[in-house]
Amino acid sequence: MDIYAPIILCFIPFIAIFLLLKVLVDGISIIRELLACAIVLIALIPIVILQYFCGQWLTLVNRNLLLIMLYALVLNGLIEEGIKCVVLFLFPVKKVNAKHMYFYALLAGIFLGSFESVIYVLRAIQNANSRGELLLHMIYVRNFTSILIHGFCAGLLGLFVYGMKNKKPMWGAVVAAVLLHGLYDFFAVMPAPLSYFAYVTIALLLLENRIYYMKAKALDQELRKV
Repeated sequence: MDIYAPIILCFIPFIAIFLLLKVLVDGISIIRELLACAIVLIALIPIVILQYFCGQWLTLVNRNLLLIMLYALVLNGLIEEGIKCVVLFLFPVKKVNAKHMYFYALLAGIFLGSFESVIYVLRAIQNANSRGELLLHMIYVRNFTSILIHGFCAGLLGLFVYGMKNKKPMWGAVVAAVLLHGLYDFFAVMPAPLSYFAYVTIALLLLENRIYYMKAKALDQELRKV
């Protein structure tokens, strides 16, 4: 099987968003888009290391539904979003407004999610070949929604970082990113009908993005009055 096509598809959402932001959002800088993506790549190594060691410990515990959820919340929610949040503090927030910070962070999350999707694709292809079938749902639908999760969770983290650097932290944005990412990964590996709740978490994540984006815009207006 040709593995290059599905791997390339993992980066199509990133390329599309990268170009659309530059065309549709006034003031977006290609240099800052690239900088945001370069910064978020720093998170890859600590994420992989922590997930490996925490995953080794968690696999020693007897697995039930509650512990599987804890596994997803810790490995996918807390570790991934926590480290992404830390590295986003390296982005020069003072030179951008809330809207631009949100879109730079969202793009960075999609970029990181594209790399994670490549891992899922390779695993899915390997499993499919061993069983003589192609897991189209896993390779395409699952990976596309995973990239969305990474992007919109990073968008929340970007708004939090923006608020922190302007002395108006929005802690709820971080909590929402961690919980919703973890819950998405939990439901995504469950059999139907539980797996459908993964799409509910995406809808809730979009709602949280809207709420905190509006709060950040209000913060911008306050800062302009000062």
